[in-house]
Amino acid sequence: MDTIKTEIYTILEDAIRAAVAAGELAISEVPTIPFSPTKTPEHGDIATPIALGLAKQARMAPRNIAEIIRKHIDADTLERINSDTHPIIRDIEIAGAGFINIHLSDNYLYDTLQTIAAMQAAYGTSDKGAGKRVQIEFVSANPTGPLNIVSGRAAAVGDTLVNLLNATGYAAIREFYVNDAGGQVERLGESIDVRYRQLLGEEGLEIPEGGYQGEYLTEFAQTIVETEGDSHLQLQESERVALFRDKGIAHILSQQRVSLERFKVNFDVWASEQAIRDSGKPEEIIQAFREKSYLYEAEGATWFRMSDFGDDKDCVVIRQNGEYTYFVPDAAYHRDKFDRGFSTVIDLFGPDHQGHISRLKNFVKALGLPDDWLEISIIQQVNLVDAEGNRLDMSKRRGQFFTLDALIDDLAENVGEEFAVDVARYFFLMRANNTHLDFNMELALTHASENPVFYIQYAHARCCSIFEQGTEHGIVAKPIEEVSLKRLTEPIEHELIRKLAEFPSIVHLSAETREAHRVPHYLHELSGIFHPYYNQHRVLDSEDLEKTYARLILVQSVQTVLKNGLTLLGISAPEAM
Repeated sequence: MDTIKTEIYTILEDAIRAAVAAGELAISEVPTIPFSPTKTPEHGDIATPIALGLAKQARMAPRNIAEIIRKHIDADTLERINSDTHPIIRDIEIAGAGFINIHLSDNYLYDTLQTIAAMQAAYGTSDKGAGKRVQIEFVSANPTGPLNIVSGRAAAVGDTLVNLLNATGYAAIREFYVNDAGGQVERLGESIDVRYRQLLGEEGLEIPEGGYQGEYLTEFAQTIVETEGDSHLQLQESERVALFRDKGIAHILSQQRVSLERFKVNFDVWASEQAIRDSGKPEEIIQAFREKSYLYEAEGATWFRMSDFGDDKDCVVIRQNGEYTYFVPDAAYHRDKFDRGFSTVIDLFGPDHQGHISRLKNFVKALGLPDDWLEISIIQQVNLVDAEGNRLDMSKRRGQFFTLDALIDDLAENVGEEFAVDVARYFFLMRANNTHLDFNMELALTHASENPVFYIQYAHARCCSIFEQGTEHGIVAKPIEEVSLKRLTEPIEHELIRKLAEFPSIVHLSAETREAHRVPHYLHELSGIFHPYYNQHRVLDSEDLEKTYARLILVQSVQTVLKNGLTLLGISAPEAM
């Protein structure tokens, strides 16, 4: 489709230039020609509103401009279109206020099926990324508790974006940044220490302010008591807290890894904040900022001149006690990413990090890194809701938050373990990540075609069932070279092929815009065409084998695209359901 659009673009651009040269169109320059899919096949396959865009500059009615453009299309091209011998274009018509609608020839439809048959699992991929190295940092939850459902959404989005980028020729990796240093993990150690001492009978203890109350820490402290007894009471409190901090980080991080692996997300790199601090990079960052006069002393602390970069106030980078604020190791970590040779770095942050975006970008700018090197997106809040949209209160069963594991467990009880992750990933991906997501639990727990992920998987399984039925009746698909594709004459068959032709563009656009939700939307639309086709038309017809072979090629193509798309989403493509 991209190749076709390029050729049509050239035809229209040449026509506009010819109209200008003939003095029939008074414009100073030819603008970019936009394209969009048409709403119905009757209006063609591709439309452009270029005539409407030129109206003000040309001081002419858009429809008149469109007619002039069509008149100046190369004579040979027009003759071949009118005689139906053009390899791509069947007709160019003017519609409405001045839209130019292009009807593509059937040859383009058949070429699409040829391409899918030749590329198979590679259909939809490209080399447009030219091997550029991209790092996506996502989830990066503090190692202080189980992963929640917002982390699950970030995991689904980040993992899919890496798949999309790699499918379009980039060399993208997944990275998890472990915040294993600083105040939050110190409070983790203190919280475990309190639970440990309580279990050994010490009274009058309370979790420190800002500590962690979850039952999971009591359970972890219990395992320490059961395996190591009261031996740690002999340590100084600071030593004991440090010990429990390290034990807690290792334990929780191990649980997070298991949860992510269950969710079909495997990170290429697990980076450590403590390792960044130990490397001396934060000191190098501070020195670089001092040399550029970005720092000053006030109120016993060291401040960064954030206002020099348009922020409304400066920020502290070294506290009065000499400790770095989290900005410094963050800046050092991003410098480390740059030093590792990534041409683009993408951070997926949770909704509570909105205010951190501009400051982190300013630090990156202060380090002299390219403005477009760092991209940051917010993965918005997830609300579990019922069928009426009422928010579900999960705190009574699960504690202070609903974990990713708890969600998958609930799904597994209703739709089966083999589909639980598929459902969760699809629902996390079905909305743009910068919008709040209402996760409809009743719909997600439904093991039927009303559930959108099953609607797509059923389409794939139906494709597989057709070939199984064919084998039972002695009908086996022929190689595409031996099949007359012209037997595909039904309008819905052409509609299916047009939708199949869009897939590579959808993959590329999803990767370039970092909008993973485009793929599940596309797969649902493709399934929405295939299901009626399956119900209304016989694919296997022993009395018309030529048509049967052509339709089997079409079904094979649908099956291939559905599987390729589901694979990009990290979702299975079952052969039977």
